Amino acid sequence: MRILGLIASYRKLGNTEVLVREALRAAEGEGADVELIRLTDLDIKPCKGCMACLFKGERCNIGDDMPKLLDAIVEADGLIVGAPTYILSPPGIIKMALDRLIELMSPGRLKALAGRRRASGILAVATEPEDWAPFTLPILKLFCYACLTQPVDWGIVAASGPGEVAVDEEAISLARRVGRSVVRALHGGPVEVPRKPNSCPICGESLVELLPDGSIRCPICGIRGQVRIVDGRLELYFKPEELRRSRWELENAIRHVMEVIMPTRDKWLRLRRDIKEALARLGYGRG
Repeated sequence: MRILGLIASYRKLGNTEVLVREALRAAEGEGADVELIRLTDLDIKPCKGCMACLFKGERCNIGDDMPKLLDAIVEADGLIVGAPTYILSPPGIIKMALDRLIELMSPGRLKALAGRRRASGILAVATEPEDWAPFTLPILKLFCYACLTQPVDWGIVAASGPGEVAVDEEAISLARRVGRSVVRALHGGPVEVPRKPNSCPICGESLVELLPDGSIRCPICGIRGQVRIVDGRLELYFKPEELRRSRWELENAIRHVMEVIMPTRDKWLRLRRDIKEALARLGYGRG
Protein backbone atom coordinates (compact mmCIF):
# COMPACT_ATOMS: atom_id res chain seq x y z
CA MET A 1 0.00 0.00 0.00
CA ARG A 2 1.47 3.31 -1.11
CA ILE A 3 0.28 6.72 0.08
CA LEU A 4 1.47 9.91 -1.56
CA GLY A 5 1.49 13.21 0.30
CA LEU A 6 1.09 16.35 -1.82
CA ILE A 7 1.90 19.75 -0.32
CA ALA A 8 0.59 22.87 -2.06
CA SER A 9 2.37 25.41 0.08
CA TYR A 10 5.31 27.70 -0.64
CA ARG A 11 6.40 27.67 3.00
CA LYS A 12 9.01 25.11 3.94
CA LEU A 13 7.83 23.33 7.09
CA GLY A 14 4.82 25.60 7.23
CA ASN A 15 1.51 24.57 8.73
CA THR A 16 0.42 22.59 5.68
CA GLU A 17 3.65 20.64 5.50
CA VAL A 18 3.61 19.80 9.21
CA LEU A 19 0.04 18.47 8.94
CA VAL A 20 0.71 16.39 5.83
CA ARG A 21 3.89 14.98 7.33
CA GLU A 22 2.03 14.00 10.51
CA ALA A 23 -0.69 12.33 8.44
CA LEU A 24 1.96 10.37 6.52
CA ARG A 25 3.66 9.37 9.78
CA ALA A 26 0.36 8.01 11.06
CA ALA A 27 -0.23 6.15 7.79
CA GLU A 28 3.28 4.73 7.93
CA GLY A 29 2.61 3.59 11.47
CA GLU A 30 -0.34 1.62 10.09
CA GLY A 31 1.95 -0.19 7.65
CA ALA A 32 1.75 2.02 4.55
CA ASP A 33 4.69 3.01 2.36
CA VAL A 34 4.69 6.79 2.06
CA GLU A 35 6.14 9.42 -0.26
CA LEU A 36 6.10 13.21 -0.03
CA ILE A 37 6.05 15.69 -2.92
CA ARG A 38 6.00 19.46 -2.58
CA LEU A 39 4.04 20.67 -5.59
CA THR A 40 5.70 24.05 -5.24
CA ASP A 41 9.10 22.44 -5.88
CA LEU A 42 7.92 21.16 -9.25
CA ASP A 43 7.84 22.88 -12.60
CA ILE A 44 4.13 22.71 -13.49
CA LYS A 45 3.09 24.76 -16.49
CA PRO A 46 -0.46 25.69 -17.56
CA CYS A 47 -2.50 23.26 -19.64
CA LYS A 48 -2.51 24.39 -23.30
CA GLY A 49 -5.90 22.83 -24.02
CA CYS A 50 -4.54 20.91 -27.02
CA MET A 51 -6.44 17.79 -25.85
CA ALA A 52 -3.84 15.46 -27.41
CA CYS A 53 -3.85 13.43 -24.18
CA LEU A 54 -7.49 12.53 -24.81
CA PHE A 55 -7.90 12.76 -28.58
CA LYS A 56 -4.65 10.94 -29.41
CA GLY A 57 -3.87 9.13 -26.18
CA GLU A 58 -0.48 10.84 -25.98
CA ARG A 59 1.47 11.85 -22.92
CA CYS A 60 1.56 15.60 -22.41
CA ASN A 61 4.53 17.10 -24.28
CA ILE A 62 4.65 20.48 -22.54
CA GLY A 63 8.01 19.45 -21.11
CA ASP A 64 7.69 20.02 -17.36
CA ASP A 65 7.40 17.88 -14.22
CA MET A 66 3.71 17.05 -14.61
CA PRO A 67 4.18 13.60 -16.23
CA LYS A 68 6.33 12.60 -13.26
CA LEU A 69 3.64 13.83 -10.86
CA LEU A 70 0.90 12.04 -12.80
CA ASP A 71 2.86 8.79 -12.66
CA ALA A 72 3.28 9.17 -8.89
CA ILE A 73 -0.45 9.82 -8.47
CA VAL A 74 -1.38 6.80 -10.60
CA GLU A 75 1.05 4.51 -8.79
CA ALA A 76 -0.23 5.55 -5.35
CA ASP A 77 -3.15 3.84 -3.68
CA GLY A 78 -3.94 6.83 -1.49
CA LEU A 79 -3.33 10.56 -1.39
CA ILE A 80 -2.94 13.04 1.44
CA VAL A 81 -3.40 16.52 -0.06
CA GLY A 82 -2.68 19.65 1.94
CA ALA A 83 -2.90 23.36 1.18
CA PRO A 84 -3.17 26.73 2.90
CA THR A 85 -5.83 29.30 2.04
CA TYR A 86 -4.92 32.42 0.11
CA ILE A 87 -7.89 34.50 -1.10
CA LEU A 88 -10.82 32.26 -0.06
CA SER A 89 -9.21 29.26 -1.81
CA PRO A 90 -6.01 27.22 -2.09
CA PRO A 91 -2.92 28.50 -3.96
CA GLY A 92 -2.86 28.52 -7.75
CA ILE A 93 -0.43 25.59 -7.92
CA ILE A 94 -3.36 23.29 -7.07
CA LYS A 95 -5.46 24.64 -9.94
CA MET A 96 -2.46 24.47 -12.28
CA ALA A 97 -1.99 20.78 -11.48
CA LEU A 98 -5.74 20.13 -11.45
CA ASP A 99 -6.12 21.36 -15.03
CA ARG A 100 -3.42 18.94 -16.15
CA LEU A 101 -5.25 15.97 -14.60
CA ILE A 102 -7.31 15.81 -17.77
CA GLU A 103 -4.74 13.25 -18.94
CA LEU A 104 -6.28 10.82 -16.43
CA MET A 105 -9.72 11.18 -18.02
CA SER A 106 -9.13 8.83 -20.96
CA PRO A 107 -11.56 5.86 -20.70
CA GLY A 108 -8.73 3.34 -20.39
CA ARG A 109 -7.13 5.15 -17.50
CA LEU A 110 -10.47 5.83 -15.84
CA LYS A 111 -11.29 2.13 -15.91
CA ALA A 112 -7.85 1.12 -14.64
CA LEU A 113 -7.94 3.58 -11.74
CA ALA A 114 -11.58 2.84 -10.86
CA GLY A 115 -10.74 -0.86 -10.79
CA ARG A 116 -8.42 -0.32 -7.84
CA ARG A 117 -9.29 0.58 -4.26
CA ARG A 118 -8.12 4.18 -3.86
CA ALA A 119 -8.79 6.87 -1.26
CA SER A 120 -7.63 10.29 -0.19
CA GLY A 121 -7.49 12.59 2.80
CA ILE A 122 -7.36 16.39 2.84
CA LEU A 123 -5.76 18.83 5.27
CA ALA A 124 -6.29 22.56 4.82
CA VAL A 125 -5.23 25.64 6.75
CA ALA A 126 -6.83 29.08 7.00
CA THR A 127 -6.58 32.03 9.34
CA GLU A 128 -10.37 32.10 9.68
CA PRO A 129 -11.77 28.82 8.28
CA GLU A 130 -15.45 29.50 8.99
CA ASP A 131 -15.74 32.78 7.10
CA TRP A 132 -12.73 33.16 4.82
CA ALA A 133 -12.12 29.74 3.21
CA PRO A 134 -15.33 28.77 1.38
CA PHE A 135 -13.58 27.26 -1.65
CA THR A 136 -10.52 25.67 -0.05
CA LEU A 137 -11.91 22.24 0.81
CA PRO A 138 -14.19 22.06 -2.27
CA ILE A 139 -11.27 22.67 -4.66
CA LEU A 140 -9.03 20.20 -2.83
CA LYS A 141 -11.82 17.62 -2.98
CA LEU A 142 -12.23 18.30 -6.69
CA PHE A 143 -8.51 17.63 -7.12
CA CYS A 144 -8.85 14.29 -5.33
CA TYR A 145 -11.91 13.24 -7.32
CA ALA A 146 -10.09 14.08 -10.56
CA CYS A 147 -7.27 11.80 -9.35
CA LEU A 148 -9.87 9.03 -8.93
CA THR A 149 -9.17 8.94 -5.18
CA GLN A 150 -12.38 9.51 -3.25
CA PRO A 151 -11.91 11.71 -0.17
CA VAL A 152 -12.70 9.75 3.00
CA ASP A 153 -11.56 12.19 5.69
CA TRP A 154 -10.66 15.86 5.82
CA GLY A 155 -10.38 18.91 7.98
CA ILE A 156 -9.43 22.57 7.94
CA VAL A 157 -7.31 24.05 10.72
CA ALA A 158 -7.21 27.62 12.02
CA ALA A 159 -3.61 28.81 11.81
CA SER A 160 -1.58 31.55 10.17
CA GLY A 161 1.98 31.89 11.50
CA PRO A 162 4.52 29.48 9.95
CA GLY A 163 4.52 26.15 11.76
CA GLU A 164 2.20 27.18 14.57
CA VAL A 165 0.09 24.02 14.16
CA ALA A 166 2.97 22.22 15.89
CA VAL A 167 1.68 23.60 19.21
CA ASP A 168 -1.95 22.80 18.38
CA GLU A 169 -2.66 19.33 19.72
CA GLU A 170 -6.08 19.17 18.08
CA ALA A 171 -4.60 20.00 14.68
CA ILE A 172 -1.91 17.34 15.01
CA SER A 173 -4.53 14.84 16.17
CA LEU A 174 -6.68 15.69 13.14
CA ALA A 175 -3.76 15.15 10.78
CA ARG A 176 -2.98 11.77 12.27
CA ARG A 177 -6.65 10.78 12.09
CA VAL A 178 -6.76 11.65 8.40
CA GLY A 179 -3.68 9.54 7.74
CA ARG A 180 -5.12 6.54 9.58
CA SER A 181 -8.50 6.98 7.87
CA VAL A 182 -6.95 6.70 4.42
CA VAL A 183 -5.16 3.48 5.40
CA ARG A 184 -8.36 2.09 6.93
CA ALA A 185 -10.32 2.89 3.78
CA LEU A 186 -7.71 1.23 1.60
CA HIS A 187 -8.00 -1.87 3.77
CA GLY A 188 -11.76 -1.80 3.19
CA GLY A 189 -12.56 -0.86 6.76
CA PRO A 190 -15.23 1.60 7.95
CA VAL A 191 -14.38 5.30 8.03
CA GLU A 192 -16.56 7.99 9.58
CA VAL A 193 -16.69 10.66 6.89
CA PRO A 194 -16.91 14.15 8.47
CA ARG A 195 -19.89 15.47 6.50
CA LYS A 196 -21.52 18.69 7.68
CA PRO A 197 -25.30 19.01 8.14
CA ASN A 198 -27.07 20.16 4.97
CA SER A 199 -24.29 19.02 2.70
CA CYS A 200 -23.90 16.83 -0.37
CA PRO A 201 -24.15 13.17 0.68
CA ILE A 202 -21.24 12.31 -1.61
CA CYS A 203 -18.58 14.98 -1.17
CA GLY A 204 -19.81 16.42 2.11
CA GLU A 205 -19.76 20.03 0.93
CA SER A 206 -22.60 22.52 1.39
CA LEU A 207 -21.58 24.59 -1.63
CA VAL A 208 -24.56 24.36 -4.03
CA GLU A 209 -25.86 25.89 -7.25
CA LEU A 210 -29.42 27.20 -7.34
CA LEU A 211 -30.90 26.14 -10.69
CA PRO A 212 -33.62 27.98 -12.67
CA ASP A 213 -36.26 25.36 -11.81
CA GLY A 214 -35.69 25.89 -8.09
CA SER A 215 -33.69 22.71 -7.58
CA ILE A 216 -30.09 22.66 -6.41
CA ARG A 217 -26.96 20.96 -7.70
CA CYS A 218 -23.67 20.07 -6.07
CA PRO A 219 -21.02 21.71 -8.29
CA ILE A 220 -18.46 19.08 -7.33
CA CYS A 221 -20.50 15.89 -7.79
CA GLY A 222 -23.19 17.14 -10.15
CA ILE A 223 -26.08 15.52 -8.31
CA ARG A 224 -29.37 17.40 -7.97
CA GLY A 225 -31.57 17.91 -4.95
CA GLN A 226 -34.17 20.17 -3.39
CA VAL A 227 -34.33 22.71 -0.59
CA ARG A 228 -37.02 21.88 1.93
CA ILE A 229 -38.35 23.67 4.97
CA VAL A 230 -38.55 21.33 7.95
CA ASP A 231 -39.68 22.71 11.30
CA GLY A 232 -39.04 26.22 10.02
CA ARG A 233 -35.48 25.49 8.91
CA LEU A 234 -34.00 25.01 5.45
CA GLU A 235 -32.70 21.51 4.66
CA LEU A 236 -31.05 20.06 1.59
CA TYR A 237 -32.59 16.85 0.29
CA PHE A 238 -31.16 14.44 -2.28
CA LYS A 239 -33.07 11.38 -3.47
CA PRO A 240 -31.12 8.13 -2.94
CA GLU A 241 -31.25 7.30 -6.65
CA GLU A 242 -29.62 10.64 -7.43
CA LEU A 243 -26.37 9.44 -5.87
CA ARG A 244 -25.81 7.14 -8.85
CA ARG A 245 -25.73 10.21 -11.10
CA SER A 246 -22.55 11.61 -9.59
CA ARG A 247 -20.18 12.82 -12.29
CA TRP A 248 -17.42 10.76 -10.63
CA GLU A 249 -19.20 7.42 -11.05
CA LEU A 250 -17.14 5.53 -13.64
CA GLU A 251 -19.99 5.10 -16.11
CA ASN A 252 -20.91 8.78 -15.96
CA ALA A 253 -17.31 9.98 -16.29
CA ILE A 254 -16.71 7.79 -19.33
CA ARG A 255 -20.00 8.88 -20.89
CA HIS A 256 -18.98 12.52 -20.51
CA VAL A 257 -15.63 11.91 -22.17
CA MET A 258 -16.99 9.78 -25.02
CA GLU A 259 -20.27 11.60 -25.73
CA VAL A 260 -19.34 15.20 -24.89
CA ILE A 261 -15.57 15.71 -25.11
CA MET A 262 -14.51 13.38 -27.91
CA PRO A 263 -17.06 14.65 -30.50
CA THR A 264 -15.70 18.19 -30.16
CA ARG A 265 -12.65 17.18 -32.20
CA ASP A 266 -14.67 16.14 -35.26
CA LYS A 267 -16.93 19.17 -34.86
CA TRP A 268 -13.92 21.49 -34.92
CA LEU A 269 -12.44 19.73 -37.95
CA ARG A 270 -15.73 20.17 -39.82
CA LEU A 271 -15.84 23.85 -38.93
CA ARG A 272 -12.14 24.58 -39.33
CA ARG A 273 -12.43 26.36 -42.67
CA ASP A 274 -15.48 28.36 -41.54
CA ILE A 275 -13.70 29.32 -38.33
CA LYS A 276 -10.64 30.51 -40.26
CA GLU A 277 -12.79 32.62 -42.58
CA ALA A 278 -14.83 34.07 -39.71
CA LEU A 279 -11.67 35.04 -37.82
CA ALA A 280 -10.34 36.74 -40.93
CA ARG A 281 -13.57 38.69 -41.33
CA LEU A 282 -13.24 39.82 -37.73
CA GLY A 283 -9.76 41.05 -38.52
CA TYR A 284 -7.77 38.47 -36.60
CA GLY A 285 -6.26 36.65 -39.56
CA ARG A 286 -5.67 33.55 -37.50
CA GLY A 287 -4.78 30.38 -39.43
